[in-house]
Amino acid sequence: MIQNLTAQQQSPLTGRHKELHQLWNLFEASMTGRTHVVFVSGEPGIGKSRLLQEMAIRAEEVGALVLRGGASEAEGMPPYLPFLEALGGYIRAAPREQLRTQAGPMAPILATILPELALVLGELPGSYPLPADQARLRLYEAVGMFLASLTSTAPLVLLLDDLQWADPASLDLLRHVVRQQSTARLLILGAYRAGELASNLALERTLLDLNRARLLTSLTIGPLVEEEIAELAEARLGLPVEHGLAHFLHMHSEGNPFFAEELLRAWFETGALSAPAGLFTLVRELPDVLPSSIVGIVRERLSRLPEATVESLRTAALIGRTFEVSFLAQVAGQEAEAVEESLRASVRAGLIREDSPGTFTFSHDKGRECLYTEVTSTRRRRLHGFIGRILEAQTDQGSAQRLANLAFHFTQSGDRIRGAHYACRAAEQAWQASAPEDALKHYRVALELLPAEERERGTLLLRLGEAAIWAGAEREAIDAFEEAQRWFQGCPDKLGAARAAHGLGRAWGRLEAHASTQAALETALARLEDHPGPERVHVLVELAALLAVSLGRQREGIAYGEQALDLAHRLRDEHLEAMASRTVGNLLMRENHLEEALPLLERALTFARTVNDPAEVSECCACLTLAYAWSGHMKSAQDITRERLEWAKLTHDPYQARHVYSWLAMFPTVQGKFAEAEQWITQAEAALAPLASSEPRAFLYHGRGWLAYYKGDYAAAEEHFSLAVELFRELGPGALVWYLAPLGMAQLHQGHKHEAMVCMSEVETLLASQQEGTMVVADAMSKLALMALWLGDRERVAAYYPRLLPFQGRSMEFLLDRVLGEMETLLGSWSQAHAHLSAAEEMARCEGFVPELACTLVAQGKLALAQGGRGSVTRARTLFEQAHALFEELGIQAEAQALREHLEHLPGKSPIRKARPLPAGLSEREVEVLRLIATGKSNRQIADELILSERTVGNHLAHIFNKTGTDNRAAAAAFAIRQGLA
Repeated sequence: MIQNLTAQQQSPLTGRHKELHQLWNLFEASMTGRTHVVFVSGEPGIGKSRLLQEMAIRAEEVGALVLRGGASEAEGMPPYLPFLEALGGYIRAAPREQLRTQAGPMAPILATILPELALVLGELPGSYPLPADQARLRLYEAVGMFLASLTSTAPLVLLLDDLQWADPASLDLLRHVVRQQSTARLLILGAYRAGELASNLALERTLLDLNRARLLTSLTIGPLVEEEIAELAEARLGLPVEHGLAHFLHMHSEGNPFFAEELLRAWFETGALSAPAGLFTLVRELPDVLPSSIVGIVRERLSRLPEATVESLRTAALIGRTFEVSFLAQVAGQEAEAVEESLRASVRAGLIREDSPGTFTFSHDKGRECLYTEVTSTRRRRLHGFIGRILEAQTDQGSAQRLANLAFHFTQSGDRIRGAHYACRAAEQAWQASAPEDALKHYRVALELLPAEERERGTLLLRLGEAAIWAGAEREAIDAFEEAQRWFQGCPDKLGAARAAHGLGRAWGRLEAHASTQAALETALARLEDHPGPERVHVLVELAALLAVSLGRQREGIAYGEQALDLAHRLRDEHLEAMASRTVGNLLMRENHLEEALPLLERALTFARTVNDPAEVSECCACLTLAYAWSGHMKSAQDITRERLEWAKLTHDPYQARHVYSWLAMFPTVQGKFAEAEQWITQAEAALAPLASSEPRAFLYHGRGWLAYYKGDYAAAEEHFSLAVELFRELGPGALVWYLAPLGMAQLHQGHKHEAMVCMSEVETLLASQQEGTMVVADAMSKLALMALWLGDRERVAAYYPRLLPFQGRSMEFLLDRVLGEMETLLGSWSQAHAHLSAAEEMARCEGFVPELACTLVAQGKLALAQGGRGSVTRARTLFEQAHALFEELGIQAEAQALREHLEHLPGKSPIRKARPLPAGLSEREVEVLRLIATGKSNRQIADELILSERTVGNHLAHIFNKTGTDNRAAAAAFAIRQGLA
């Protein structure tokens, strides 16, 4: 019975069978290949950890791999501690070759936070450098892939305890793993104290995010009822308990199982319990005032231990929650054997437990907390300093855990120089581990410890500012960079002051404070006048983008960009040349100087590929996508976007691919390949799931709108365009002007003239603030022009025409030559209309714009009718028939029907009339293909005759076989003859 009350025995799981059953169901669900996340919350001692432990034991019994980790309240903890504990233990125990396979190519990245990996696998190859945000995402992806690889051989249960103390980096990593590894055989069980949630904003954000995404199951653990407390007491004491004892225990423990066990222990040890007849009862009165909290019960238990034991525990409390006897003996200045012997009483009392020979852990954080506060401040400083010096003498000073410990102990000791030194090293390590919040915390400590006159102070302020920007603490970054400016100006150090101003500009830029950003960047540029190096190139590039894109001052922006390009060339730095060439090319492109922009952008891409910078290549490809698309080279745009996707994947930054899938859906949309477009949109939806920004979702809605529009489903198009506009409106007029007009087009197609006119007026207002001749004007104006044409608004068409004319030969969602040709038809400019429509037809055929080709043929037919003359009706009818066939082939029934009605009203006999239904559900285009098959023509010959691609003919042939129940050309030809089609 006495043994049952020692901490060495596992506490029985009492009263949690419903929760355990729920966890087991989720575990079984995860075994089918779907990640599940459960967070268990409750007050301290309520049994959260015990519930998770029981679940882990049962999962292990059926062959699951269980990894255990937890956060700690103790200072001096490294970032990602829960994952370091869970994965570090696995890495140290796993067979080398198995581990090598599981880590795969991500091993070098994992080793940045898991040094055990390099110790087991040996020297690992390096990985290419990435910007800070992308490096963090690459690390998160590596951890996620590693966890997923562990589930390939067995289901995995990941226990993460005490998440109320988890650092932001750990919680960010957790969210990423849950979102990105949704199909792993993974169950993540976390626990946190509900009462401490408000003190950890990162945990609050994690709960909100996972709940919003419907990825989290929450379990709240409440107090045990009296019957369950009685069951717990019987399990711990080994005999039944008298009802009065159970009632008294429940009343004083308030149903908290940990508190109940501690009260039982105290009563047992003080002789208040007896079981002479095999039933435990209270045999004497208890003190009037019983401990009312876990802290109180711990203090009472400590009072019954030998002073030597308590003294050892106090010293151990300063070391950390887990400590080694040998290290404690060094700090205490005693023999290890004597220290270990003194700890035995505290093990029996349940205050600590022995994890492995010579290693002990405090059973509850409250016990360590009590002991820590009992050490006087003077002695505490002395011992922290002694602990720090012992750690400093050890060889492994480079690990995250060791650096964080050194920084903490020397800081607490009052040794300001050593404290600042190790705080800086811990900050640098946190930065390398992609944990900016931890880096920020350590830099703050270092600056507090450094004397005001210390020469390293300015550099530390710069690093603090950089960490603050990365951590999203822009206001703190601004304060740090402003203080750094004052520091460097007082030195004086012109280059340092320039870097501070540059950082200040970037911080203001994050807040969209354009005037402050410009002022800071111009200050940095002036201070760098005598330093024509890479820093000056970066400032010039940022100024160029700010002025041209954010402030609409294109010429000034281009001038700064050209300075950056010239300097980068003189420096012979290919990375800088890539960045500067891209910047200038992008600005020229947006000013409609595409012929100048394209060579620069292609050159930038060449440089970026040469230096193997995935992020820069991805950005260059993004610019080239627009340049090729606006130039009408849609096939080139499609190819470069596919390349962009591959490079974006290498950055491990979902944001780099934010528009890629939507673009890859847009290309088949304008080519009339609607099924392919739908497939890309499905992929886009999955790719955008991890992104918090609304802009990529808005762009996807916009793409969905165009797909519906091209298919002739104008109601669906209006719905998608409306969703896009709602989000783009939140981003401001600079974004809205690009995306509002299509909504009016969809409305007008449905006869909603009033709504469309309101939309047109708003677009016109937005365009008033845009510089004429820029591509944003071309984009919006092309849609306005089409709406004016449909309305027959000659006055608007005449006003729009000179503004759109500079963009002849360009392509948006429509060919601008076709739009210009239609405008010229209405205005009576026949020769110009002929020229523009011929150019549009040529581009549409060359680039495979089948829907646009159909629209161009219709426009040419209308031009023939408007111009009149002999044979005009015949020519118009021929063009309309060709367009009708294309609309039928594409399945755009709304346009096909409208054109059919138009043909029926033409003078003379119309060859298109309502015919008997075609057999087997064949379309008119499929019948045309079938007739030619029956004549013995090959796919290539059919493609040439019908002006189709050979691939399209193959698709038609597959549909014909499917619909007619045939499986070869001869059988299909026989079907055509039987049905009178050939």
